[in-house]
Amino acid sequence: MDRLHCEINRRPYVRLTSLEPEPKCTTVRYRDMEGIDEQASAMWKRHLERDDSKIVDLFTGQLRSSLHCSVCSHYSTCFDVFCDLSLPVPKRSATGGGSLRECLDLFTQEEKLDEENAPMCERCNRRTESTKRLTIQRFPQVIVMHLNRFAMSRYMVCRSTVCVSFPLTSLDMGPYGPVDCGPVLYDLYAVCNHSGTVNMGHYTACCLENDGSGWCCYNDSCVTPISENQLQSAQAYVLFYQRRK
Repeated sequence: MDRLHCEINRRPYVRLTSLEPEPKCTTVRYRDMEGIDEQASAMWKRHLERDDSKIVDLFTGQLRSSLHCSVCSHYSTCFDVFCDLSLPVPKRSATGGGSLRECLDLFTQEEKLDEENAPMCERCNRRTESTKRLTIQRFPQVIVMHLNRFAMSRYMVCRSTVCVSFPLTSLDMGPYGPVDCGPVLYDLYAVCNHSGTVNMGHYTACCLENDGSGWCCYNDSCVTPISENQLQSAQAYVLFYQRRK
């Protein structure tokens, strides 16, 4: 996706001739909780001045990271662009599985930061205990969600085999956006599956056909129709959802 974006960027001249280094993320901090939408819009406009393509139109969204100091109650907010969300997979439950909602809840849950791991508080001018939380400020037309099944154990990288259930239609992302944003509905149209280990494996794709004939599984040169029930498996790795018009 990055390569496609670079090839069809509407502002390649700006990117190539700019004297400013390309930031890893578009970030702004301010001292109060007012004007969040205005600040977010300004950062989005700044991003489009350098990176603007059909890939951005479809796949790029904006995250908001809010940091709250537990000492002076100061709020600091950053905005970062994203093309996909890497979601933690819950540990195996009593039922043996989890849900996409649980993954999203883990991704957006409030995180406590101790003094060693917290950034400098702008008001206290020192590292303080803080809480951090992520929300989606701007929803993309296509939201790509990666189920992060690989994690480092004591001696090796292990793969989670938890079966994460996910809705095929009417996934409401509104609860993970700005307050009072209302329902933001998405429908699934493709799944990337991975089988194997971190060192070797095999990828397949399940895609919803545009002609209304249902779902098909693409496995190298073999294409076979599949049922909706077959989409739910422990091999589901990347989910592609399209926002409803």
